[in-house]
Amino acid sequence: MKVLLYMIIFPAIMLTATPGFLQGQEVSDMANQAIRNGDAGKLSDYFNSSIDIILPDIDQSMSKSHATQVMKDFFRDNPPRSFTVNHTGSSREATKYTIGTYKSGTKSFKTYMLLKEIDGNYLIVQLQFEQE
Repeated sequence: MKVLLYMIIFPAIMLTATPGFLQGQEVSDMANQAIRNGDAGKLSDYFNSSIDIILPDIDQSMSKSHATQVMKDFFRDNPPRSFTVNHTGSSREATKYTIGTYKSGTKSFKTYMLLKEIDGNYLIVQLQFEQE
């Protein structure tokens, strides 16, 4: 009876735990693709309602709609030539992060994206582009 219980409960736990991980990885991958394409509209689909944006001339917490406009301006002024993911990771506090390199023309930016699980969905809570 005990073995049967483990055979039922363990797979059920694994099935319910896995989607959150996959969903977080999916969001990260989709956001990375939006950065690669310089698509602020698509990127904003993954923004939290309030997000910290750090760019060479901006460092503030702002609403999703304001952040979308700021990123549209950034991508317009710095169109993507390439975006490479250098490192990804996660922590116990239901956060995931991506560190990468964004290149535009002759400029290069170190990027940092922090995603946090909020109400069962991973959303971007911080996005940073630091010119190298």
